Amino acid sequence: MTLKQVQLYDAETGSFRAGSLSWENGRISDCCLSDEASDGEGDLILPGLIDVHTHGRGGYDFNDATADELLEMKRLYAERGVTTVVPTLASDTFDNMLLAIRRIREAGFCAVHVEGRYLSPNRRGAHAAALIAPLNPEEVADLRAAAGEMHLHLSAAYERDPDGAFLAAVKANGATAGLAHTDATYEEAMTAVSRGLRSFTHLFNTMPAIHHRKGGAILAGLLSDAYTEIICDGFHLAPETVALVNKAKSPSRVVLITDSMAGTACPDGNYAIAGSPVILRGGKAYTEEGAIAGSTLELLDGVKNYAAFCHLPFAEAVAAATANPAAMLGLSDIGSLKTGYRADFIRLSPSLELKEVYVGGVRVK
Repeated sequence: MTLKQVQLYDAETGSFRAGSLSWENGRISDCCLSDEASDGEGDLILPGLIDVHTHGRGGYDFNDATADELLEMKRLYAERGVTTVVPTLASDTFDNMLLAIRRIREAGFCAVHVEGRYLSPNRRGAHAAALIAPLNPEEVADLRAAAGEMHLHLSAAYERDPDGAFLAAVKANGATAGLAHTDATYEEAMTAVSRGLRSFTHLFNTMPAIHHRKGGAILAGLLSDAYTEIICDGFHLAPETVALVNKAKSPSRVVLITDSMAGTACPDGNYAIAGSPVILRGGKAYTEEGAIAGSTLELLDGVKNYAAFCHLPFAEAVAAATANPAAMLGLSDIGSLKTGYRADFIRLSPSLELKEVYVGGVRVK
């Protein structure tokens, strides 16, 4: 199969170039780019989007979704251009989290993100207080066993791991670590980075605000070389805050996420995160106490917002939802239009409307 007379996303230059794309047996077989700059003609072809932090959509939550619901969720994400989904688990009992991870593995996902349980009680957000637990290094091996061949990403308040034993167990089990729901000081966060912390989970959210005498985890996220997740919906972060991240961080270290919850693409009403009640009002999710409880953002809209908030060409925002999240988790055959990579890509009109989605070379929209 071949697409001709289109504009292909070129990760090397962060731009679109005229060319053609061929694939067979679910893999890209040729990506032919013109030596000349694009003339602006034709649809845009870019890698399928990768969401490394999402709790659910379509009325379903990854903590308790059945096998059939997980497959339906894959379809729902793909229809919106997200060809790689990393199911993210909120706080739950340890046994329930292990069961959820096993169900996710059996449904064929390539990675799982455990955000819950190992958080600061003072920064728990929508996570239930009764489900917050100490950072127990012995539990990491059980999480790894449940995940099997899937990549495992563990977000936690790593200041609660003063000797680094939990983070060492994460690394020893081939997982990656994100700092989340944290009261960490700047020094504590940078210590975690020096020990191998990979990312900062939804930077700014559920972290102490920046003080001019106490930079905290936020400035550690901005000044370190770690990846920084951001929710680019204009609600979790003001547009000018997003622009600050763009100014401070290397373009290769910004990762756009949705942190979406079950009510995404659904009417306002009552939903849940890991069984905890959530109210969707005006498209925004809140706990009964009024805390923000995830988002209803579509990742493609997040890419468009990032470009708009930072006054960038759309092409320069694409890596933050494709190559960057793939690199953050070490997922080696997605996130770019390269020969041998999985044929996951999306087709946009010149006005950035989603027209087609391909997963493994098969058109799903």
